[in-house]
Amino acid sequence: MGPSVIYGRDQLDRYFKRINLPERHQHTSIASLTEAEQLRYLSLLQRYNLVAIPFENLSLHYSQAGTVTLHPDALYHKIVDDPGRGGYCMEINRLFGTVLLSLGFQLYSAGARVKTSGPAWTGFSHMCNIVTIGQRKYMVDVGFGPNSAIQPLELVKDDPPVVSNIGPASTRLIWTELEEHTDPDQRAWVYQFRTNDDAEWRDWYSFPEVEFFPADYEVMNLSTSTSRRIWFTREVICVSKEMSEGSDDALVGEVVLWNGLLKRSRGGKNVEIIELTSEEDRIEALERYFKITLSRDEKDAIKGLATALKGRETG
Repeated sequence: MGPSVIYGRDQLDRYFKRINLPERHQHTSIASLTEAEQLRYLSLLQRYNLVAIPFENLSLHYSQAGTVTLHPDALYHKIVDDPGRGGYCMEINRLFGTVLLSLGFQLYSAGARVKTSGPAWTGFSHMCNIVTIGQRKYMVDVGFGPNSAIQPLELVKDDPPVVSNIGPASTRLIWTELEEHTDPDQRAWVYQFRTNDDAEWRDWYSFPEVEFFPADYEVMNLSTSTSRRIWFTREVICVSKEMSEGSDDALVGEVVLWNGLLKRSRGGKNVEIIELTSEEDRIEALERYFKITLSRDEKDAIKGLATALKGRETG
């Protein structure tokens, strides 16, 4: 994303309100902050964004057009001006990256390959932001859904740090060769997640240390939002994190709606499981847990689609 794509002061103020950022934490410029303060602010923004702005693909199912745009102004209108709505990776990370640029952070975005199951990696279908503070680079991602990073992860090639996640889970970035590399000198960053200290690390996505342009994401977005081989077009998902009620701004849980099932967890353990048997159930869950209210046209758009829940119709 080019440096000319920025949001103004009023837009930043509305974004802060959208993510419920306490006024004492609101800075519209990082120019006066030390490097340590910039990192703390970046981490704080990431956590509040993860709580308030859900990772979701509802536009592919609850929309007559069924399309996704990545223009920063359109994303701002959808996510900030339309309370409750979020988007999938390229939408949320593009918005978040534009906010960071507007605050004065130095960053670029990188495309990523995802590993769903088995040894194979997908083509480029994910997006993350790489933020530079001083001499250090950090991967910042607010658009991966379940098992996502919840704070900036530093790019460290030797002895990478293990970073705590929600509950006993932890994450890290490793610089390594991929199974499908044909050139033995090739390396990529791999984001790994484990559920606890005794569990095995699982690869979730990999990215090269190369800047991707908006035109690259237009190609990626077209495939991700239209291909029947991509799970986004065949599944309905909505995910948001939950923050502690104390003063430490810590993330303690998450809510995941996946097709006809909703799970709410705390500290890595399920505390609520709800089966959604109809569109009415799912629409009520979106309103209750994610504060997403769909219009009549949006509710009607999913009727007849394979992703519609087959219970009673909405009134």
